[in-house]
Amino acid sequence: MNAYPLPIRDALLRAFVPLAALAAMAVFATRDLAPAGSAEGLYLALLSAAGLLAAGFLAPPPAFELGAGAALATLAVWALPPGPGRGAAVVLLLAAVLVVAAARRLAQVLPALPVDVTIPLALGLQVLLRGDLLFQLQPSPRPLVALVALPVAGAVAVSILAGRDRGGPALIAAGTALLLAPGWNVATTLGLIALAAGELLERPGLGRVAKITAAIVLVAPIAWEPGPGIVAAVAGLSLWRPRIALALALPAAIGLPLFFRGSLAIPEAVWLPFLLIPAFLLPERGRIWNAATALLLAFGTPLIPDLSALAAPLALAALSIEAFPLSRTEGRGRERGPGGEGPPPQAVWTGTLLALTALLAAYPWLRQEPLREALALFGLAPGPLAVAAVAASFLAIAAAGWALRRAWLAAGLAAGAVFLAAVIHLPYPGVPLLSPETSATLDPAHSAWEARLPPRALDSLVVESSLSNGAGLANGTPVATLYLDGERRILRAGEETGEWAARRPDVERSAALVSPPAWVSWISEGFFAQRYRALWTVESPGLLERVRIERD
Repeated sequence: MNAYPLPIRDALLRAFVPLAALAAMAVFATRDLAPAGSAEGLYLALLSAAGLLAAGFLAPPPAFELGAGAALATLAVWALPPGPGRGAAVVLLLAAVLVVAAARRLAQVLPALPVDVTIPLALGLQVLLRGDLLFQLQPSPRPLVALVALPVAGAVAVSILAGRDRGGPALIAAGTALLLAPGWNVATTLGLIALAAGELLERPGLGRVAKITAAIVLVAPIAWEPGPGIVAAVAGLSLWRPRIALALALPAAIGLPLFFRGSLAIPEAVWLPFLLIPAFLLPERGRIWNAATALLLAFGTPLIPDLSALAAPLALAALSIEAFPLSRTEGRGRERGPGGEGPPPQAVWTGTLLALTALLAAYPWLRQEPLREALALFGLAPGPLAVAAVAASFLAIAAAGWALRRAWLAAGLAAGAVFLAAVIHLPYPGVPLLSPETSATLDPAHSAWEARLPPRALDSLVVESSLSNGAGLANGTPVATLYLDGERRILRAGEETGEWAARRPDVERSAALVSPPAWVSWISEGFFAQRYRALWTVESPGLLERVRIERD
């Protein structure tokens, strides 16, 4: 079943449930006496409504996840105290609702991928990956373009790439592209549109007007940004004329670095194999030319405006992955068609990374480089040994699945390997010295804070802190001293801590202090406030008695 008709009555009901949750949360937020709590409640109400709308139109009937998600999100906003904890609970809930809805719907439509699946899925992912834009809707409606127009255009391109029953590789291509920005931005969307234009040009029976239009769309990214635009156009051409594209990719990979020095992907390309190992090791037999073109382009792409410029070559590589066919007979003698396929290990890996990246990019974490931190959760850092280990794991899993002709077995092995890697690198829980959502304030009236340590061996200490009115400090200025029995550590502005209002527009424009990346954020009156994290390893681990922090 590739699609299902959605009656007007059902569509209205699916829209009414998120809007009702929005109204319930918004009314509750306006009753909050604290301005920051009210602002956060209104933001979470808007975020929940947007995410639930996307999941509601994605889910197949009966859309039970929509009703359960709306009720639980409303309950979380009502019952939990304002702060990062409440935001984390709501975002985790929205992510779970979207994952369940997507899994149920994709199980029905794959290997096809119609637009009534890709559009709500793209919108839902954008809400998670770039949900901070919802906080900017009040001063300007321009974020609506990024939240709505770009995902819709990208979703149509993905549906085109999924033609001829290749929905699985198209989903992996889109997921890989979304990891880079993260989310739908201009570079990611234009890269996938260029690939879709190349896919259309390759199809037989395309009319003359349609061919001319597709050719114009293929080269359109060059007008936006010449360097990445050339890469996107050559990547799209590879789906139409693979040998010609490979011949153009070599001079592009050599020539572009000469014009865009300092903006190349070569330093970043060390860890890019973590994203698409099978595309380069096990490409589909008829798409080896595409994989070779993607590899050349990936190393020569100028990173303008950022890592998302690599969306086109990496998506092209993902489209080259060989699908794992299911056995001809599955369960109860049921026959599968010749296009039937199951999720390869790469689908498990891409889906896991996309889910973690979406969470790390969402409120309250708002990581600046969520993909790097998602990879770090599995202990993956740039280096040849890590690349070799990941490649060997993928090859072993692929060989096992292929030998037994069971794609679901390979997917299960991949899921087990991913879970094991996450468990191995999961940090041990620490003992909090302060209760959640509380803090110790150091000012001229209270210049020190001291606490007794629990009776257990201590090998590291985590300090979460922020500065008030510290935007005028120079980077590296000592602001506090930490005493851990005989040890002494300095807390410096711009290194271990930063200004709490660094993202407030007036502070952002005039601050002398360059604050480090935030550990967690919360919503203040009109901006995202920030808290920072410092981790210190104890030089002489053991049973220590007290910790003391003095304001400098």
